[in-house]
Amino acid sequence: MPQSIPTPILPGAGGLSKFVLAAPDGARAEIYLQGSHITSWIPAGGTEQLFLSRTASFAPGDPIRGGVPVCWPQFSGEGPLQPHGFARNVAWKLVGVQVNADSSATATLRLSDSAVTRALWPHPFAAEMAVTVGGKRLRMTFAVTNTGSADFTFSGALHTYLRLEDVHNATVEGFAGVPYKDTFTDQMATPQTEPLTRFGPDGAGRVCYGAQKAIVREARRTITLTNENFPDIVLWNPGVEKAARIPDLEPDGYRHMLCIEAGVVGSPVRLSPGKLWKGGQIVEVSG
Repeated sequence: MPQSIPTPILPGAGGLSKFVLAAPDGARAEIYLQGSHITSWIPAGGTEQLFLSRTASFAPGDPIRGGVPVCWPQFSGEGPLQPHGFARNVAWKLVGVQVNADSSATATLRLSDSAVTRALWPHPFAAEMAVTVGGKRLRMTFAVTNTGSADFTFSGALHTYLRLEDVHNATVEGFAGVPYKDTFTDQMATPQTEPLTRFGPDGAGRVCYGAQKAIVREARRTITLTNENFPDIVLWNPGVEKAARIPDLEPDGYRHMLCIEAGVVGSPVRLSPGKLWKGGQIVEVSG
């Protein structure tokens, strides 16, 4: 049976509140209450797997550059809200932490509509984020319930930043033949025929419609990312020129990051009153 465990709330960078989710085997994640934002994931016996900018802002209301931002109820500029919505910029509540029967550990966080959110997006809702660590796996499950009396639609993503030795030496499998929009040009592009995606100084920005799995390979590590009920994958690295215009990304930081995001972008979800939608991403590392 799952066993609840006490988890203290700690002061984090910039005075923001955080906690550490730890499994019995040593797997651990650091999670900030602002945005239900995972800023660190270390698998059992492993090293840091997520990229976090050394110049990231840790201030109330500011997005954190790196880790896993929760982009909701809007992906990027795909609508009238601020880019990537408001969920990553507001404080969530820690519901509880438990150790599961398989010795993994799960933290559950919750966000409900408030005067602040309704001023931006006039819909009642309840959102939950469940983060599970154990062994070599990180699992994130994001759920939304419509608690109002009218339908609403949303898009979004789990904006996972992977930490790489050098993106120029990494390859990604999973996008051959997949239709995609180039987010740098906002145009549909011809699907690639090559089995591997590689990255040069120009980086890459793609919404890959219908993609469900990506395998990132480096010299000493393989990372597999699998969608759960998210219909799309977003692939992003800003490249050298665009990175230089991002104020909270350290110089040359783009070389050590790659975003593989579980997304709902191409066809936004329409959620009826009382209904629940749930999706997630599983990240597994080997090597």
